[in-house]
Amino acid sequence: MSKYKISDLEKLSGVKSHTIRIWEQRYKVLTPLRTETNIRYYNDAQLRKLLNVVSLMKSGVKISAISKLTDAEINTRIRALANVGGVGVKEETLINQMVSAGLSYDEASFEKAFSNSILSFGLLNAYQKVFYPMLIKIGLLWSTTELNPAQEHFVSNLIKQKIFAAIDALTPPSDKTENWILFLPEGEQHDLGLLIANYGLRAKGKKVIYLGANVPLENLYLIAKQVEPTHYLTFSVRSNAHNSINKYLASMNKEFKNPPIHICCSNNTADNLELSSNQKIIPSFQEFLNLISA
Repeated sequence: MSKYKISDLEKLSGVKSHTIRIWEQRYKVLTPLRTETNIRYYNDAQLRKLLNVVSLMKSGVKISAISKLTDAEINTRIRALANVGGVGVKEETLINQMVSAGLSYDEASFEKAFSNSILSFGLLNAYQKVFYPMLIKIGLLWSTTELNPAQEHFVSNLIKQKIFAAIDALTPPSDKTENWILFLPEGEQHDLGLLIANYGLRAKGKKVIYLGANVPLENLYLIAKQVEPTHYLTFSVRSNAHNSINKYLASMNKEFKNPPIHICCSNNTADNLELSSNQKIIPSFQEFLNLISA
């Protein structure tokens, strides 16, 4: 059983700690547990309930009304929201369901929310609307001291399994098409965004050579000489990594003058990158979809 501080609940739910305490005192929505030294904490069941409460409130239900519902009634309403919720509500509900399932290692519940997301939005849009926001919530893209890294690995690996299966189901592209090399620079380990880009390109009929994470420059040079790519695509996820990325991109520019090199990164990283003429920033997942659909 995981233990969460109220600050963890705030990060995962988006509800301020002060508000959570008011809900505890006035509406008895949560009842914190106590350690032997009388320190407050919350467990997986309470996190799950809080996320469900937030989803119901997003749909327009008042906290006073929610407080009168049993846990079973709350769960019934959440299942309905996940199926027919309005604009934004369904996404938020699915995000919260996946966060809750992932942090408690509940693979069956995670599978249900994942499948619902795919059926509702398709894989690419589900990544943009549900999976990516969910991963941000549990701290995959930013390190955190409050959460167990095993929870991050559990969730990301479940999603990777699904994406690999979706890629295997695609028809191989023809020889006469664009040829993309996908890689992460040395030091970059989080390859989920790169993997979903792999699927998106293949779904559009592009050829992809997927190298994965932490690729040394020497390996990239050798492969590029053999396959003559038309595009490179990389991601920069680590915070404050622009110095190492700049060195990597500068070295690439000495070897690769013509094929465009596309870099997906945050606005903060993009502002600190020194780019050559053939190196282009992709500022959002939607921009990536626009690029490969052109």
